[in-house]
Amino acid sequence: MSTLNDEMADVRSEVDDVRNRLREDVPDLFAFDVTVGNIAYNANSNSVSVTVEPSSRAREQLSDELGGVNVKTEGHLELEFRLTNTDRE
Repeated sequence: MSTLNDEMADVRSEVDDVRNRLREDVPDLFAFDVTVGNIAYNANSNSVSVTVEPSSRAREQLSDELGGVNVKTEGHLELEFRLTNTDRE
């Protein structure tokens, strides 16, 4: 039988794994360079929110992609991923 501390450590480890995976995978969703900022776990909705901001090269990349138009990149995007439960053996 595991203790509460053991279970909390397992949850922390799983959340850290999700954070690391998001830091690796989220930039691949964009055609330009982005920086993954804050990653927050919400236990109430069992979801992870990720803040994404265009990198310093994003304007140049987008301008080239769009044929030389001026591009302004202000603000950020926030993505929310809902986690699903899987049965472990």
